[in-house]
Amino acid sequence: MLHIHRERSIESLLKEHTGIILKVCAMYVPYRHPHSEEWREEVRDLFQEIALNLCESWPQFRGQCSESTWVYRVATNVAISNLRRFATRRIVLVDESTLDRLESESSDGLVEHLYRRIERLKDDERQLMTYVIGKVPLKEVAEIMGLTEDAVKHRIQRTKEKLRNMKDDYEE
Repeated sequence: MLHIHRERSIESLLKEHTGIILKVCAMYVPYRHPHSEEWREEVRDLFQEIALNLCESWPQFRGQCSESTWVYRVATNVAISNLRRFATRRIVLVDESTLDRLESESSDGLVEHLYRRIERLKDDERQLMTYVIGKVPLKEVAEIMGLTEDAVKHRIQRTKEKLRNMKDDYEE
């Protein structure tokens, strides 16, 4: 099982997990001006940086967790560490239809409202909410974050409560 993944192309991996990458981008690109050209460019840059990191680290993937868990781990690590500093290397991996997909998924006012609140969380809380929204199984979240399942459950409850109690920008 160690080298089975080598038969799979990175292109097929990226295509299958585009939704995960888009969710991470939605969580980590500031939501102040959604759907503007500046926002689209930031999403494109982060998506490409994540894809580049996935390409570079794919040979080291050993199958000790699911591919989706690994993609979440790589994507959130890239997003956290490179939110404002994108690499100068560019590869074309995200097209306009992919960006349109993200916009349509986040065009609901409720979703935008939630993302604006999530944007104000600490990095570890934001990471946790990325997994919750992505419906990553609790066991995988615990593995990714290096915590017990009980600790993850408690953190999710506390973070959801924090989101519920958070005042919106226009209310402050």
